[in-house]
Amino acid sequence: MSPDVSSNSTTHVRSSIMTKRELKIALVGCGQIADAHLQEIRKIPDVQLVAVCDRAEPLARQAAGRFGVPDIFTNVNELLQSVHPDVLHITTPPQTHRAVALAAFEAGTHVYSEKPFSLDADEATQILSAAQNARLKVCVGHDQLFDPIWVRCREMFRSGRLGDVVHVESIQGYDLSGPFGQVLAAESDHWVHRLPGGLFQNTISHALYRITDFMLDETPQVMAAWRDVHGAGYPTDLRVMLWGKGVSANLVFSTQARPIQRVARIFGTRQIIEVDMDAQVIRCQPAFTLPGALTKLQVPARQFMEAARNLRRNIWRFARSDIHYFAGMKGIFERFYAAIRDEGEDPISPAEIVRVTAIMDAIFESCRDDTAENHPVVDGTQDNSVLPSPADRSSTQPVGAARDGGRG
Repeated sequence: MSPDVSSNSTTHVRSSIMTKRELKIALVGCGQIADAHLQEIRKIPDVQLVAVCDRAEPLARQAAGRFGVPDIFTNVNELLQSVHPDVLHITTPPQTHRAVALAAFEAGTHVYSEKPFSLDADEATQILSAAQNARLKVCVGHDQLFDPIWVRCREMFRSGRLGDVVHVESIQGYDLSGPFGQVLAAESDHWVHRLPGGLFQNTISHALYRITDFMLDETPQVMAAWRDVHGAGYPTDLRVMLWGKGVSANLVFSTQARPIQRVARIFGTRQIIEVDMDAQVIRCQPAFTLPGALTKLQVPARQFMEAARNLRRNIWRFARSDIHYFAGMKGIFERFYAAIRDEGEDPISPAEIVRVTAIMDAIFESCRDDTAENHPVVDGTQDNSVLPSPADRSSTQPVGAARDGGRG
């Protein structure tokens, strides 16, 4: 797609951004994940938090108080018209992302949108086309790609140490007894239940893009199934198999496995590595070089030395206050803001946003097909592991009534 010529007013807004030393940043949706956004934005030089918005004024007021934000609003249109931010962070439920983003583009404002980017790939394309027509930038919250440990993983791959990647395993643990899980259990009409992919659409983006970082196929083959393993009344666990031309992958979303983990295993032709996002370590499994029984000594010796190196590295990072849960979020914010100032490369390209969203669509479609085949409707009552169709589940709130629902 080639960008259309924008209006004079939008061009003026764009030009003014390029000449400013500081970018004005606003946020809509003052729920759980908003705190992380506001915290990381404050760490970045040459940007100014100018306003927060939530339809629940107490939430907006509390967020503003915690992070020293000067203005609060309960309507995003009023925010856009009053403070004219350069960038709007959207941390509202996905059902509202399209409407809020379009309002921002109309006001000449760039958009950073939390994951999931949209309800489906068609909606993602609409949002990105509108941004392109307005000559504005959009970024999605694939922040863990910029976590220091994943950056190190990418560097190992690009250096050739892994060889060609042939398979990826991505594991995402989830605690249904946590605060967000308890909310889902208590509120049957919660916005998460109204997503086409339910709980998984709100959570598996991170696990999926650790796969798609290596699997570059536009439309890989997808086989997936979800189940309600707790009697929760909605699917709680997910298994996915993906096949591309050169890379295969498994994605496991488990609410049962303990300890809860965020782990990816990258299988290369030269080396296999395990990336542990929580421990902030990479464990390597190189080829054995000693014969016979000596391998039984070589392997634990290598693991011991590697553990010592990882410990030293993390002690050094800890001493420098360099270990943060949302370090990747700060990294992607910085890259996005730099791209706006310099008209540079987007941290996540529009094509990649659509590709990952389309793969998620295929996963949920495969799950529905599997459920229809293996858990058919009996006596007019549908099995509780079945989610209604996207048309039945999706909803849109007024732009001015958007509210955050948390990280999930």
